[in-house]
Amino acid sequence: FKGFKGVLLDIDNTIYNYDVCNEYALNILFSNITKIVPTTQEIVEEQYLKSRQTINKQLYGLASSHSRFLYIQLTLEKFLRKTAFLETLKMEKLYWDSFFQKMKIDKDANLFINQCKIHKIPICCITDLTVEIQFRKILKLNIEDKINFIVTSEESGAEKPNKKIFDLALEKLNLNYNEVIMCGDNISKDMKGAQALGIKTYLVKLS
Repeated sequence: FKGFKGVLLDIDNTIYNYDVCNEYALNILFSNITKIVPTTQEIVEEQYLKSRQTINKQLYGLASSHSRFLYIQLTLEKFLRKTAFLETLKMEKLYWDSFFQKMKIDKDANLFINQCKIHKIPICCITDLTVEIQFRKILKLNIEDKINFIVTSEESGAEKPNKKIFDLALEKLNLNYNEVIMCGDNISKDMKGAQALGIKTYLVKLS
């Protein structure tokens, strides 16, 4: 813990395995959408991926570009030729309920977070996606008493590696670039974004 006074900490694929949770939740989602639309799970998956690409392109750089709600809404619209209000709400809830069911904190990440707490090193989670979902992840992992702050791309109005999201995190911590370390899994967003500002970095690779 020598050399820094605070930690900027990514969430997805840094303190838990996002890929495992997402794959599990998507499989359940696609299976249940086939109960709404008369097609196969493979075709549902293809349309979902197309919908995700469309939303990502339309909302590039915004937190809402990651919205599962929007992905599901557009997917169902493509099949049903209308907006499926109730079904979209149900499917989005099903996805996240399934996702959270699979979540568990990485043991090394948990150890690091606990050590920060012991040594009174404040942590600010810095993450893309919408604030409500990321709040729920912190609560699900039961680490809310060890995380001092969180900054999401929804709150900052920009995604990593944009300077704005890092600056807001540092403002909350009341620390400078040279006083913190960025821990994350994404080289282009976490590492290069922080390094461009003179922030020390640590690349996380979950086992």
